[in-house]
Amino acid sequence: MLLAREKGAGGWLTALPIQSLGYALNKEDFRGSLCIRYGWRVRNMPSYCVCGADNSINHSLVCKTGGYTIFRHNIVRDAIAEILRETCKDVVIEPELIPIDSDYNLNSSGNIAEKARLDVSSVGLWSPLEKNFMDIRVFHPNALSYENRSLEALYKDHERQKKAAYSSRVNQIEKSSFTPMVFTTFGGMGDECRRALQRAAGKIASKRKENYADVMGHISTRIRMCILRTVLMSVRGSRGTSKGTSKPISSVSFNLIPGIEDLKDIEN
Repeated sequence: MLLAREKGAGGWLTALPIQSLGYALNKEDFRGSLCIRYGWRVRNMPSYCVCGADNSINHSLVCKTGGYTIFRHNIVRDAIAEILRETCKDVVIEPELIPIDSDYNLNSSGNIAEKARLDVSSVGLWSPLEKNFMDIRVFHPNALSYENRSLEALYKDHERQKKAAYSSRVNQIEKSSFTPMVFTTFGGMGDECRRALQRAAGKIASKRKENYADVMGHISTRIRMCILRTVLMSVRGSRGTSKGTSKPISSVSFNLIPGIEDLKDIEN
């Protein structure tokens, strides 16, 4: 219940069901969202995951089989980029970082990969000519690895990990600023993420002569709905089938005439 009460977690419940904004849920999605919110089992949810583990809401939101965790991340990334385009310049998704010369000494935990990329870059968020890089993480706070840890500590830890990996490189090599954008699967967000979105909301409100609270409310709800829809896909979506003895379609003879390998199988 603590996660359900987190700021921003209940935005989908109070949002008007406007189809054009992506706020409308069908009855199955609405029921599923309530089950996820209160920890109830979702109807028609498979008992076992294709990875072999017992299936549950918590497992389905951390299991990497099927690519749903990456899909969730990318949807949030694209939503943030769209928001930044309203007020910033040169918004780029997955910008490649400048290679590191031997002259620079970064911290031991920093990412020094030659073609390292971050999730979003933009110019003008914090100051007119300042370039800012963002890296996004959406974590599930009910995962077993986070047991007995407070939500506040989890936010801080994920922000610290992102900064350790990229902040020094972005500051020294790119001469830019870095913001870790940390969200939970329940729709909450870390302090630095909230400050960045509040900054964007303020600039959009000023540009469009809109009320700041309305703009911030829309941004929060938009991101919350993106996370909610991808969470529902993770819980209900197909993760493929267990490995069987079927041949790949690339090796199938569509006229049903067996090939040499098929004849060997028949003889055996």
